[in-house]
Amino acid sequence: MKKIDLTEAKKMVDHYHATRKNVIDKTHGINDTKSVWFDIDAFKDFVNKLPAHTTGVRVHLAAHDSLGTTPTAQTTVVLAGTVNKDSSHIDALSDSSLLAEGLDPVNGGKPCPPSCT
Repeated sequence: MKKIDLTEAKKMVDHYHATRKNVIDKTHGINDTKSVWFDIDAFKDFVNKLPAHTTGVRVHLAAHDSLGTTPTAQTTVVLAGTVNKDSSHIDALSDSSLLAEGLDPVNGGKPCPPSCT
């Protein structure tokens, strides 16, 4: 990971809002997610339970469907441990056989909105 300047971080977030979030809001008639918060202990637990041969964690952008999921149709993230296969970092979303290796994807962060505190 690379530490970035706070000004650059804010610029990137503002750019996302202007070019992605606002489009999603207008297209789908929602106030879409602008961030997802994870409890630090749950996050550490996820990382610590990954198998020793895990090479990293991929963050997939995802969306809840609009059929009763709370919050409906909101953007979320799915975290998935990766392993090296054929010189590529792959996860269970691209190779379901990795589920047997303990590389189950996870979700469960709190989206903002509505949980912005």
